[in-house]
Amino acid sequence: MSLKLSSEVASLQQLQQTPIDSVLELLDHGLVHLPSYRELYYRWERQQWQAQDIDFTPDVMQWNRMTEDEWDDVIDIIASFFQGEASVTEALAPYIVAMPDEEMRLYVTTQLADEARHTIFFDRFFTEVLHLDDGRIEERLLLAQQFMTPSMRFILIDSLTDMAQRLQREPQNRALLVEGVTLYHVIAEGTMALAGQRRILEQFRQQNIFPAFRGGFTAVARDESRHVLFGVKFLRDMLQQNTAYGEIIQSAIKTYAPAAIDALAPDEALVPELLARREDPWITQRYGQSSLAKKLKVIGLSMELPVVPPPPTF
Repeated sequence: MSLKLSSEVASLQQLQQTPIDSVLELLDHGLVHLPSYRELYYRWERQQWQAQDIDFTPDVMQWNRMTEDEWDDVIDIIASFFQGEASVTEALAPYIVAMPDEEMRLYVTTQLADEARHTIFFDRFFTEVLHLDDGRIEERLLLAQQFMTPSMRFILIDSLTDMAQRLQREPQNRALLVEGVTLYHVIAEGTMALAGQRRILEQFRQQNIFPAFRGGFTAVARDESRHVLFGVKFLRDMLQQNTAYGEIIQSAIKTYAPAAIDALAPDEALVPELLARREDPWITQRYGQSSLAKKLKVIGLSMELPVVPPPPTF
């Protein structure tokens, strides 16, 4: 069985040991040969996993051996993803209603189920591993928001909420839907989420920590890759129907991409330390930028994107 195929159908247990880049290769392959909406639906059926099946016991044991400083680092790294999954779950319903044909609506309905599962996955990790189990999920999400940068809040809370409200008021507005898919699927998921997931999963793999979390989070990334393929196909199809949508996509990229790339930036206080260790502080930003450019090319567009620092010379 090829690596691509094995990643596509790997179980949660297998995904614990699956390098994230092998999962992201599924996205790259899909960008070369965009699947139909029906095929994306069938992929969803083949790639099912259950948040309740994850055994967090090894993660709990590792967490209990960590120092308070290490606890703070972990929470700081993943809290924004918890809130992000909740945000995209709450924002997606108006997109389903606004989709112009049934094949699209059927697929996006599966995505809503995915986003809810991702939120439950993170809530289980926060309650069972991090021991943040007081109160309701809403209270844990308020805690997670405290760790979000202004750029993250702009994309994942302010912009997604505003877009969902506008789509709810104008479900027949195709131009608004094109802007919304650009924001949701190409920026929030395709640029911010996948680049951030890649960074975190690679870091946790190198540190050999949280195997159960790695399996679940890799499954999340596989789901997100499928969502992004839908967004790219939708935007390409809409652009081919009406070239005027190109200006709307480009305007949305100009509005949202700077914040998305900024959200991937390293903590400036850590840059000297990373450079001293001969590590590239801006690798995740460049991955997000190049990934965005690749998706725009498949859609049928080319435009100037936010500038990121070049690789350091050691």
